[in-house]
Amino acid sequence: MKNKVWLFTAALLLFTAGCGKTDLTEKEINGDEQKTIESQETEKTTEKDGNASGEKKSVTENENAELQENGESYTWEDVTLQFPKSWKDKYVVAEDENGFTVFQKASYEKEKGMGYLFGISKDTEWYPDAAGVSILGYTDDGILYELTVPTDVNCDVEDETILNEYQEMMQQSDTIVKNAQIDAGNLHMDADQYIIPVSMIETLTADQLVNMSDNDLWLARNEIYARHGRGFTNEYLQSYFNACSWYEKTAETDAFDESVLSQTEKDNLKVIQEAEKTYADEHPYPKEYKTGQKVMEDIDGDGREEEIRYDVKESGDYAGYSCILTVNGTSYELCEYAAMVTPETDCFYVTDINAYDDSLEIAVLDDGPSGDYVTYFYRYDGNTLEFAGEVTGFPFKEKNGGINGFTGQSGIYGTIRTDILETAYLNGYWWYDSDAGKLEYMDTGMHRYQYFTPHRLYVDLPLWEAMDQTSDQVTVSSGQDVFFISSDAKEWIYVRAKDGTEGYIHVDGENVSNVGRPGTEVFSELNYFD
Repeated sequence: MKNKVWLFTAALLLFTAGCGKTDLTEKEINGDEQKTIESQETEKTTEKDGNASGEKKSVTENENAELQENGESYTWEDVTLQFPKSWKDKYVVAEDENGFTVFQKASYEKEKGMGYLFGISKDTEWYPDAAGVSILGYTDDGILYELTVPTDVNCDVEDETILNEYQEMMQQSDTIVKNAQIDAGNLHMDADQYIIPVSMIETLTADQLVNMSDNDLWLARNEIYARHGRGFTNEYLQSYFNACSWYEKTAETDAFDESVLSQTEKDNLKVIQEAEKTYADEHPYPKEYKTGQKVMEDIDGDGREEEIRYDVKESGDYAGYSCILTVNGTSYELCEYAAMVTPETDCFYVTDINAYDDSLEIAVLDDGPSGDYVTYFYRYDGNTLEFAGEVTGFPFKEKNGGINGFTGQSGIYGTIRTDILETAYLNGYWWYDSDAGKLEYMDTGMHRYQYFTPHRLYVDLPLWEAMDQTSDQVTVSSGQDVFFISSDAKEWIYVRAKDGTEGYIHVDGENVSNVGRPGTEVFSELNYFD
């Protein structure tokens, strides 16, 4: 794969290593003046006093930044940012021909390259694997406006005052970037709602897709059709695209006319389909098997296959069922390992939670009480069967709307239930601890809803831009459909309106704090069940 040297990473390395001049134009923005620290382009020069060699010192008057009522504005080519008034004399901007980077001044003055907050650049190629890089906007003619953010704290952490200021500026950076103005024709600012935002304008290569998951490839392939209004028979896909502000269904699946696709899109469909096939060949698990079927799999990693069979029968013991797993002639009653309530009687799975070890798992399913599904995992070491833990929900494509919950790198996405404002199911994450030999639930903060239901607004709804009731707000007008996108399953929900407006609502009991009214007076179609 072609390796891309990102502008801002390269700049940081050069600054840190002190390897002479770079082609960056660094500007300290203080009020309405910027000073050029280093530049290869001299707009206005003066001879340095007492310099016999004739060395020149560059001084550039800033025509881009001007002090406005609520802070300073800064423009690079067709990108304009508005910095808050509190940032005056606290930041430095470094430019080159491709873009600019914003630094915290206090850290930057101690060591060039430190205090890195964010950067914006222009490009014409999409690179999905660059850490900390996302697309801020893109045009129909293939210009990408890329946002780069640090993947770690990048300031003088030994100075508490500087660290606190940096952390505050990092939080405010999100709002600055979100409100960036890009003066370009045919501009799209909804890239975060796509898996591959450039699939209609850029011909993709296999190398670009090599690290994408099967879920992302599946969604990326179908979003090519969704751009043109195609409907979907798959319930998850239809729900997923309904929640995208750019999507409008105009044709049923069987009535869709593929002639509306461009040649670029048709070519990309083939590339993505090949990538899906490659992924499936390289990730053969999980495999579904029928109960009562004799299965041959090497589950202990010793190079020899075990004979496996799983049977579920009604019984007077164990809440009415007997669940027998037989490995190489030895039978294990699984109800003695975990309390099975309503075990699935038609199938079980062989899985590969961690692709980096040689062992596989046996996974059995339980419908649980009231449809609260649970998957139980077991490992066999060649002599004994060990219970490896449980995941709520069924993380298998066939039973999960087409979504594969296995990351292949010790992680599983299952389901957690929330009753915040309504009863709903969110993605939960479990990690396999190889040392302990157990699956552990990991709270990842915000959890994505598994299905997206449109809720019609009964009132105007102000949304907070952060999970902070003192943060800035943007208002969604009544009568619009909004979708719950993710939640912390405690008190915050991130919502998206059909017009693309996004933000947070805070829930206090049954009330929506944003408007001080019960949820049923704010949203339609709220679902409650036991």
